[in-house]
Amino acid sequence: MFANERYKAILTLLEAQQSVTVTELTERFGVSTETVRRDLAHLEAYNKLLRVHGGAMAIGDPEHAFAALAQRVDENVDKKRELCETAMRLIREKDVIAVDTGSTAIEFATILAKHFQELTVVTYSKDVLDILAEKSGFCLRAVGGDYVAAEHYYGGFIAEETLRRLHVSKCFIFPSTLSLRCGVAITIGELYNMYRGMIGISDHTYVLADSSKFESNAPIRICELDEVDAVVTDSALDRRVANLWREKGIELIMGEE
Repeated sequence: MFANERYKAILTLLEAQQSVTVTELTERFGVSTETVRRDLAHLEAYNKLLRVHGGAMAIGDPEHAFAALAQRVDENVDKKRELCETAMRLIREKDVIAVDTGSTAIEFATILAKHFQELTVVTYSKDVLDILAEKSGFCLRAVGGDYVAAEHYYGGFIAEETLRRLHVSKCFIFPSTLSLRCGVAITIGELYNMYRGMIGISDHTYVLADSSKFESNAPIRICELDEVDAVVTDSALDRRVANLWREKGIELIMGEE
């Protein structure tokens, strides 16, 4: 098998299973370990994969596809619901928390209302406010500002300044993508200061992302993975990917564990 054929086969394999090992590739191609490592180095040089100890991982598209909120609400609903249920173990009655905006935020707020009776919730999401407004025991602190109708959130300098005046014990953010190479990233640049603001006022930061968002890239990096306390995801995340993340010292909390 020629090198170009191996390159194509490696990338096809990564599309199917997200990660490969050097041992797996040497057995598949009948070549030496050194040959496989050269192949992986070549593909990494062209930004086609990420080499890790013992193998490689897929890195996704250069820019993660990003649909409108109305469409994202109906995507990966079961995964979002599962990871949000898992995240409830990080919260205690009477906690003071901050909650991000977006489609996962809708599931998070819905489940939050079922599990708790007394919480203080800081948010700039109209959806989160609407869902939690029915909870009489909840104290809601709305971060107001310029309303962005397409994404159902309040932003701009008024919201950013308001956020800086607050403090919470935990924040829960729902980014567009996350990866070992590029960290935690988003697509909507106008939200950058809101994300950084939430991280800045929180004692602990938790990232919630369904498994489809792993090892993909979005254009705006909001933080490195070592800036968050834990990443919460669903049980569909490839176990090899999960193991590689944990080998990097990242606290990864998965559903059904």
